[in-house]
Amino acid sequence: MKPIHWALIGALAMPASAFAFDMRLNGFMSIAGGVTLGDDQTLVIDPVNLAAYNNDLNFSADSLVAIQAIAEVNDDMTATAQMVGRGGEDFNTQFEWAYLTYEATDSLDVKGGRLRMPLFYYSNFLELGYGYQWVRPPVETYNIFVTTVEGISADYSFYIGDFSAKASAYAGSTQGTDPESGSDVDFKTLAGGSLDLAINNLSFRGSYNAANNAELTREVQVPMPPNNYIGTVGQTFDFPIEFISAAAMYDNGTLFTIAEYTSTLNDTNLINNRYNGYASLGYRIGALTPHVTYARYEEETNSIDPSYNQNPREYQSATLGIRWDFDIAAALKVEYTRREDTNPDSQRAVGDADLLSFAIDVVF
Repeated sequence: MKPIHWALIGALAMPASAFAFDMRLNGFMSIAGGVTLGDDQTLVIDPVNLAAYNNDLNFSADSLVAIQAIAEVNDDMTATAQMVGRGGEDFNTQFEWAYLTYEATDSLDVKGGRLRMPLFYYSNFLELGYGYQWVRPPVETYNIFVTTVEGISADYSFYIGDFSAKASAYAGSTQGTDPESGSDVDFKTLAGGSLDLAINNLSFRGSYNAANNAELTREVQVPMPPNNYIGTVGQTFDFPIEFISAAAMYDNGTLFTIAEYTSTLNDTNLINNRYNGYASLGYRIGALTPHVTYARYEEETNSIDPSYNQNPREYQSATLGIRWDFDIAAALKVEYTRREDTNPDSQRAVGDADLLSFAIDVVF
């Protein structure tokens, strides 16, 4: 993308304390559609509300609109709120961000409120489709059902030799429902951090997040007195879990490539451990950006609960797409994705799918 495009992305993703306005409104929107090309094919693209594409042309699964308001409280403090309405949720609006930022020093910002967890390379502008080449980030990796936390965080910028660096840390709590297992998870204390490094055309990122006292609640079948008939009750388990990610990117303004790997691990054997990753390559030719991506999702059997004995899933996908920046703040994207279920025939969980999708992303 051209420098002006990165400036537009930065205006929506950079810390709010960088602004010197009493009040500022930003917004962005994605109008997207897609259809699977084979009979009885379904491809889920949203792990939270299970929005998906099938053989019927769909204009809601990837579409969204967001408004971000930034208000200057005083010279050192700002308030930020971002509301997002997703097509997969009937455009019901919710606050994705709602926090105060205090600029403690030129290098240190402290935030409190509802925050975005620094899980992924694209976490800070996950919904901002204008900020990346795809219609959506690879669903094999970007499939976590919680991405925000109510708590506090700190961002510290510094240098390590010739590397510019930013260290982020946070702590808080959040709740969510794992749509794949139907389990409610209460992350009573969730903490983590990330480190970003950049030099010349290279950037690197690592993140670690852990919830050591989380609780998972799911329905299990048990004998019920007095006749020992099988009934369903909610049962709560201790559920310590950790999330690890690493990414590297090269971008010389024309050629760019990024690779990202994540793992979601738990020691309780309640949900399968998950290992995900992708690699993407793109080339900018004026206003056009053709790109190709390979992504993979793997699970490791991790179940001792007889009421949940799902076979581990494995699948991979290849995406070929093109982005056209037809205006200073608008881009048209078209891409074809081929997903392959790599489980044995008797254990295939998601099936093969061929998806044609498109989107118009704008910022305003």
